[in-house]
Amino acid sequence: MQEEAEMLRKQILELNSSISMCQQQLPATGVPVARQRVDQMWSMFNQYVKTRTQDNFKFWIFSVLMRQLFEEYNNMVSTSSVEEFCRTVLAWLEQHCSLPALRPAALSSLRDLSKATSILSDPSKVPEQALRATASRDPTDLAAMMGPSGASGGARNTGASGGFS
Repeated sequence: MQEEAEMLRKQILELNSSISMCQQQLPATGVPVARQRVDQMWSMFNQYVKTRTQDNFKFWIFSVLMRQLFEEYNNMVSTSSVEEFCRTVLAWLEQHCSLPALRPAALSSLRDLSKATSILSDPSKVPEQALRATASRDPTDLAAMMGPSGASGGARNTGASGGFS
């Protein structure tokens, strides 16, 4: 009986040591953001864009501009604890929401929007194009709209002469 108790104590020590080693390998900020959470956030964002665009096509233009910020938010903000959430939100704000960071991001989004739609050549078509974009799985993915017809099913805008019509 004594031998069995001693053997069980050794096993307990070994298991505690193993648990300690595993815990040391975990990240200090908690568990990394699960891919499922990111996918769920994108799904909710896309659904919200589709719903709001039905009410007002201008919301789609706004959502195209916000897409990059939303992606950066998803990649950077942690929800492992309230403190971690506050810390990472503030870091995200400082890094991605300052004017020097927003200006090139907005310019890039506007450039892509002008390539993917007829906003410059025939603005009257934009409401229809916005509604058509909401029929896709990812309504703010302008790259899919600009892709070759065979790849994405959309028309490619070649500049001021055409558009996504």
